[in-house]
Amino acid sequence: MTTVISIFVYLLCSVGGLTLVKVGQDHNQAALHSQYFQLSLSYVTLLGLVMYVFSFLMWIVIVQKYNLSYIQPITTGLSYIFIIAMSIFVLKETIIRTQWIGIVFILIGVLLMNIKPS
Repeated sequence: MTTVISIFVYLLCSVGGLTLVKVGQDHNQAALHSQYFQLSLSYVTLLGLVMYVFSFLMWIVIVQKYNLSYIQPITTGLSYIFIIAMSIFVLKETIIRTQWIGIVFILIGVLLMNIKPS
């Protein structure tokens, strides 16, 4: 159960952070002048960055506890699926047929990665 919770928190922070960075992009400004670099980030982008950094710290903990060959494919596949869901529902992006086929293959792969030999 701890595995599921830690993976869920990791995915929530990773996907949520990336989505917030994308949502906040319209309010960010960067300027490179001859004497200095100026960067102004929106609160939404900053929250997204904080969540993404926390997901990285969670990833370090997860990798220390579990086999990388087991946990990496599962978390990567699930993050792809959750990113696509956020793209559809939050960012209002359109997903084409080949992407849906890819999602099915990812789901099959995640299921196959969870089959443990007897």
